[in-house]
Amino acid sequence: MKREEMIIANMNYLSRICIYFILLIALCNSSYTQAYTNTNQKRGVLIESSFVKRISVNEINGLFPEKSKLDQDITHIPKYDIDLYRLVYRSIHNGKLENLSGLVVVPVRIAAAPHMQYHHGTMFPFPHPNGEGSLDAPSFYKGLLPKEADAQYETRLFGNYLGSYGYLVSLPDYAGYAESAHLEHPYSVNPRLAEQSVDMILATREFCEQKNIKLNKKLFLSGWSEGGAACVAVQKLIEKEYKSKIEVTANAPLAGFYNTIPYLKPFLNFGPFIGKDYGEDLDVMIWTLYTVNSFSPEPVSFDKVFKFEVKNQLDVLKNRPSSRPKKIMKWLWFKNKKRIVQMFRESCLHEGWSPKAPIYVHHGTDDDIVFYDKNVEVMVNNLNKEGGKVVLRKYDGHDHYSLALLYFLSMIEDFSKF
Repeated sequence: MKREEMIIANMNYLSRICIYFILLIALCNSSYTQAYTNTNQKRGVLIESSFVKRISVNEINGLFPEKSKLDQDITHIPKYDIDLYRLVYRSIHNGKLENLSGLVVVPVRIAAAPHMQYHHGTMFPFPHPNGEGSLDAPSFYKGLLPKEADAQYETRLFGNYLGSYGYLVSLPDYAGYAESAHLEHPYSVNPRLAEQSVDMILATREFCEQKNIKLNKKLFLSGWSEGGAACVAVQKLIEKEYKSKIEVTANAPLAGFYNTIPYLKPFLNFGPFIGKDYGEDLDVMIWTLYTVNSFSPEPVSFDKVFKFEVKNQLDVLKNRPSSRPKKIMKWLWFKNKKRIVQMFRESCLHEGWSPKAPIYVHHGTDDDIVFYDKNVEVMVNNLNKEGGKVVLRKYDGHDHYSLALLYFLSMIEDFSKF
């Protein structure tokens, strides 16, 4: 073969190799895209449902003995028997598909029911002696009287009463509880809580289709404390990414932390020098610091944040050596402090978006757990400037817990307008 023919032959061979390589890349990209699309399609689907119990309308008040200690009367609220169902559904956690769980409360009625999704407040990821622990996950509720004071408080109040009033109520457990107890809970990481809660809404709709349960077109959101911020994050996510599938009618968050930055910065700046013993009050502070950092794409190494070894959320909640900030927190370099502040900012809800559905924000002025100042009015004012319809329900002199029934009754009244 002549030299010119050899060169041409080699060029043709290289061209074929290049073409094959390009085709291979295209096929790989096509496979990747298809796999990603299929993964997304699997989110929000119902895996299984199981009937738990029917509670008669006459039993509802007896299952909430705490009502006698509170100021307002809700004994007139129950109207219908309710059926409890436990749901397992597919959602996403740390970028992976996982099975999560929740409870659905179905009013036994003929007419189509409005859908209410209630988002629970802080629950420690282990059994707590007075409620507010992992055993209080909504899907664990069996429709019985509590054996311990305040156990399943939120589910017995908001699940039972709202359901018996006529709402179909879905109550997500969130990742880290019940079906997904092996996972770490994304405590106060609002974008992650929103993803998992939207998937619960979609799974509840599928459940209703399977059971021939009629829903009308109204969707209401509510939640308390951690759930107060979560339900706002859910609305934000729906209005941004799910407009064609879901429409929020109205929202009523209670005692949520929407703007943490004014409290975070002093804590990061002065925590390493504070010798005060905070006891269990320190739990929520450092758990939030742990989770927001842990669920970030680029977390700051925990050996740069804490003076003790931290590998998981139980280390910060149960294994820390002290309740004095200066004995457990390190002084952060400016770069790391800036990164953590930015992480928290991404979970904040007080600015940068315009809610389409009305939001009725409920908060007590004397709340010493989720503070009113620099938090609530800041969000209300900012979102209204963005064009939102945000109404403040301010409770002078009330703390984090004392306004529960006031909130409940006001929410029902507000939602009855739609």
